[in-house]
Amino acid sequence: MRLKNCLFFNSILKAAVLTGSLFAVALAQNNPIPQIVGPVHPDAVAPGSGAFTLSVYGANFVPGSIVDWNYHPRVTTYISGHEIQAQILASDVETNTAGYITVTNPAPGGGSSSASWAQVEVHEPITTITLDLPQYHDFGIWQLEAADFTHNATLDLIGEVNSAIGFMQGTGTGTFIPKAPVDPYYLAPFQIGYGDFNNDGNLDVVVPTSFDSYEDYPNYVDVRLGNGAGVFAPASRLKLYEQDAAAILVGDFNRDGNLDLITGDENVSLYRGRGDGTFASTINYPFGGKDIETQMLTGDFNGDGILDLLFLGNGTACCGNGGRGLGFWFLAGTGDGGFKAPKKVGDFPVPEMPAVVCTGGGADGAPSMKVSDFNGDGKLDLAFCNGAQIGVMLGNGDGTFQPPNYYTGDPTGNGQFSFAIGDINSDGKADLIVSEFGTTSEFVVFLGNGDGTFQVPETLFSGGHDGELGVVTGDFNADGLLDVIFSDGLGMDVFLQSQ
Repeated sequence: MRLKNCLFFNSILKAAVLTGSLFAVALAQNNPIPQIVGPVHPDAVAPGSGAFTLSVYGANFVPGSIVDWNYHPRVTTYISGHEIQAQILASDVETNTAGYITVTNPAPGGGSSSASWAQVEVHEPITTITLDLPQYHDFGIWQLEAADFTHNATLDLIGEVNSAIGFMQGTGTGTFIPKAPVDPYYLAPFQIGYGDFNNDGNLDVVVPTSFDSYEDYPNYVDVRLGNGAGVFAPASRLKLYEQDAAAILVGDFNRDGNLDLITGDENVSLYRGRGDGTFASTINYPFGGKDIETQMLTGDFNGDGILDLLFLGNGTACCGNGGRGLGFWFLAGTGDGGFKAPKKVGDFPVPEMPAVVCTGGGADGAPSMKVSDFNGDGKLDLAFCNGAQIGVMLGNGDGTFQPPNYYTGDPTGNGQFSFAIGDINSDGKADLIVSEFGTTSEFVVFLGNGDGTFQVPETLFSGGHDGELGVVTGDFNADGLLDVIFSDGLGMDVFLQSQ
């Protein structure tokens, strides 16, 4: 990692306070862009079960927010900036399918939750999980994201292929059609992002890249504007502060109706969106001194309807292998693009199991963390890898978490693993989906009990396929059963569930 210079601490904080005050008028005039974070409830229903109330959780919800089912608006009740409820029709769930969930805020400002989505699986709960043989694609080598880029309620893919960002159009049957590269140069393995940056209703992408003799770390991000048909045109190039793009978060952090970017590694920077595909007004937050690097998440962790940040970095807890533990910091959002001082909400040792590591969590294979709601209480929970296990911390709804319960990621104790979260058996309970590799390659699932605990691991597939660089979940053939993609550094393997 590069050494960073934090000599501008006082001047940066003063600039942040001043800049936030300058946006007070804009904040009063515009509605923010909504963001879905974590699963909706219920996230699975049986076909033919009739109309039901769907709870959607996230941030930046306002009176007048509308939940869309496959882009069709449904009657919506505003509960808070953190929660809204929609009346889903009986006709929406007559047969096995998947409902693509987005949220739209009214004008002025407002718009669609383009940087986030959720799905409702319409299928009877299953007791036996059966996977088709995986389909291999020379795609998604380092980075892979799933979203509906073609605006037809079908999941498409953006990912890296041959040092470029490519696009794969979903057919709705679990197969994909490759399109021309989005960007001529992508600096692997750094994160990409997506959202509607020019407010035209189509998803765009931001791609980390390197110029000016920087070879190892990005010092720019390129913005490519989508036309809704899988074509992405150059729009702007954003110069980064200190090449910090190991992680990219997209959201309306200052609530002005335009998507912003937050980039981070050992420093954290906010770039305010202008709403035309360009960005301005950089604020650099001097959080690097907290040993916060690479791993960032956004979500409303304290229930006030405003996007917050959660960071993973080095902790102080003593480790059996002589290293440092994992530290978690919560940064409450202020709603004007600012954040309160970091508050440590977890500090845990790393077990002495040097042969077992987790991957797919960051640019350098750092420990990964993911957000969900494991006990169905509407409060964001956290799952993370500590190098040998998956830790699950239930959220208290105020930015703090309960002590973790641990689940062994590799039952053999000798290998590597990456993981994702999803309801793989359509029973309405979030599961841990794990790719194990090293001495063996196995697709393993820890079925959730719905109370934040998980069952003993079940092996679904063995041999020859792994998700070393990440696991992506989604219902890619809209049959009501969750599918899984492994990214292994050579391409991707698509695992579809059999009916």
